[in-house]
Amino acid sequence: MKELAFIQVGTSRYEDRLWQILEETGLERDDFEDLDYFSLLPFFVLAGASVTSEVESHGDHFHFTGVRISIADDMEEPFYAALPQMLSQLLAEADDE
Repeated sequence: MKELAFIQVGTSRYEDRLWQILEETGLERDDFEDLDYFSLLPFFVLAGASVTSEVESHGDHFHFTGVRISIADDMEEPFYAALPQMLSQLLAEADDE
């Protein structure tokens, strides 16, 4: 598995190739709780990535640490082929509104 991104509040790490695709869309980067492109998680999953959340527990409560986006090595190229097509559909829907 290859990690494509680790999304944290205020600090996210993305593979350069994925970040470039996301930036080229023109979609709002900081659309939820200062988590870069967090609302696009379903599209990452539909394109073949796995999402793993990280939380820390402290007795009777917990807090969110981050989300890791990973992809199987043999799915990386199909992911990068599919994601821009999916995001373009999202952009087309936004333009129609």
